[in-house]
Amino acid sequence: MAKEKNPEPKTNKPAAPVNVRSISEEEKPVRRRFPGPRDASAKLRVAIERTAYAELIAHAKSSLDAEVCGVLAGEVCEDDEGLFVDVKALIRGTAASQASTHVTFTQETWNLIHRTLEHDYPELSIVGWYHTHPGFGVEFSEMDLFIQRNFFPGATHLALVTDPLSGDVAICINTAAGIQYLESFWVDGREQKCRVPARSSMKSEEAPAGGAPGGSGDRLQALEARVSQLVQALDDMRGFHYRFMLTCGFVFCLALIAGVGYTIYKQLSSRYEPPQLNSYVPVPVQIGDKTVLIGVGVADWKVPPELNALLLQEDLLKQQAEEKAKKEAEKTNAPQAEATNGAPAAK
Repeated sequence: MAKEKNPEPKTNKPAAPVNVRSISEEEKPVRRRFPGPRDASAKLRVAIERTAYAELIAHAKSSLDAEVCGVLAGEVCEDDEGLFVDVKALIRGTAASQASTHVTFTQETWNLIHRTLEHDYPELSIVGWYHTHPGFGVEFSEMDLFIQRNFFPGATHLALVTDPLSGDVAICINTAAGIQYLESFWVDGREQKCRVPARSSMKSEEAPAGGAPGGSGDRLQALEARVSQLVQALDDMRGFHYRFMLTCGFVFCLALIAGVGYTIYKQLSSRYEPPQLNSYVPVPVQIGDKTVLIGVGVADWKVPPELNALLLQEDLLKQQAEEKAKKEAEKTNAPQAEATNGAPAAK
C-alpha cells in the first residue's frame, strides 16, 4: 500500500510490490442488536469496541515516521435495519515490511496474522484491514484501492486508514458503484465522524452545482461530530450526577430510619415506671393524750440506670463536701490545741 509524500491525489502510479493472501467471503451473519443508536444510518454501519479502537490508535502512534498495518477481526452481524460489522479486536502486522510511504503485507505477516487469529480469536473472522499515513492525510492511494478490490472484495470488508499526526480516520467499503467512503462509524455506541477527502476518485456522484465547498463540508462534519460528542458527554455527566444524588438520598434515608428506630428502641427498652406500692406498715403516733396508728406505705421502685448514675453522683458530691468540711474543722482546731499545750503549768 504505497503512498507518495505529495499530499495531492494519487494517479495510477505503482508502488512497492505487495504480497497478500485473499480473504474469503463472509460467513452467515450473526443475529444481534447493533451496539449503537437505533436510528444509525450509513452505507454500512461499523461498530468498533473501545479496547480495539484504543489498540488501533496506540499502534498508529507507535510509529510516526513509517506506516504500520494490521487486520480487523470481528463479526458480520444483522438486525432489523440490515447488515453491520462489529470489530472486536485487531491483529498487528508486526512482520510487515515498513517504509516511510508504504507498508507491505509479506507472507510471514499473513502467517503470523492467521496463527494469532486461530489462537487468540478463534470465534472471530477477518472483516477488514487498516494502515496509517503518518503526516499524509487519509486519502487512499491507488495501491490501497488495489488491495481493497483484490484481497478484501466482500461487501462487508473494511479498509481503514488513519493519520496519527492529525487524528483523522477514513473508512472505505465495497459497493455496487465501487469503493466508497463512509461518513461515520461508532465506538462503544458513540458516533465518530470519518474524514472524507474533498477530491476523491471514488465519488459515485458529483457534488451539486450550488453546493458548499469541500472544505466547508469537512468543517461542518467536524462540527457535527464535536457537537455529538459534547451531547453524549453531557448525557453521561447528567447520568453520573443523577446516580450520585440518588445514592446520597438513599444513604440519608437509611441513616434517618436507623436514627428513628434507635430512638424508639431506647424508649421502649428504658421506659420509666412509677413506684409500685407493696404494703402498709402501721406506725403508732401520740397526738395529745391519744395514740393513733398511721399507715406508712412501702413502695418498690426499680430505679432506671440513668437515675442511678445521678444518685451515685449526688452521693459522691455529698461525701466530698463532708470530707472538705472535716478538713477545715481540723485546720481550725489545730492552732487551739497548740496554744493549749504551750501554756505554763499552774503552781
